[in-house]
Amino acid sequence: MKKIILSVSALLAIALMGCDSGVRQMDYRVTCTLEGKQQHDSATLLVLEEDYNKLRVCGASRLADGSVTFTGQIDEPHVALIRWDNDSVQPFHFVLEQGDIHITLKSGSWDITGSPLNSQYLHYINQRNSIMDERLATWQEYLKSASGKTMKREVEVRLVARDSVLNDSLQRITVDRINRGDAVGRIIRERYGNQLDQAHKRLLK
Repeated sequence: MKKIILSVSALLAIALMGCDSGVRQMDYRVTCTLEGKQQHDSATLLVLEEDYNKLRVCGASRLADGSVTFTGQIDEPHVALIRWDNDSVQPFHFVLEQGDIHITLKSGSWDITGSPLNSQYLHYINQRNSIMDERLATWQEYLKSASGKTMKREVEVRLVARDSVLNDSLQRITVDRINRGDAVGRIIRERYGNQLDQAHKRLLK
């Protein structure tokens, strides 16, 4: 009986190995460089497992001359995070995909090269920042007008309407990007989905 059990177990193991071998593994190399006043001692690379909504550690390393590199394999693009030190600061989000990815982090800005999906993500971020800058300018104008003795009604209506249009544009580009269902959409849902109002959340697929 033991021999039969072992034989069945061996066949099962072979079958499982055959299923795994059908998954195409893709190599990645991620190099992250800190510039400016940013200083960290160590970094951890994590990916978000969509099925379980949990983070999986893919590597940890100490920084050398302000730089750290992670290598490995994935079966598909993932939402990824780089966590600095001992969870002392906000993690950096990006899309982990096949290829040689270079991330440069500066004070208040970042750039990614060698990654088509992250280029799309960066395009969204630039759109978002542009709209946020316009909203800030609108409210600065509003506060400046309100600080006077009186604010003309037509000025108030114009500024409030402009902010409403800008907010709607921001919400719409966020919904559109999330609804594409790719890794870029998943990372935007993870970071900005909770900032959508109820009307726009109902537009999500």
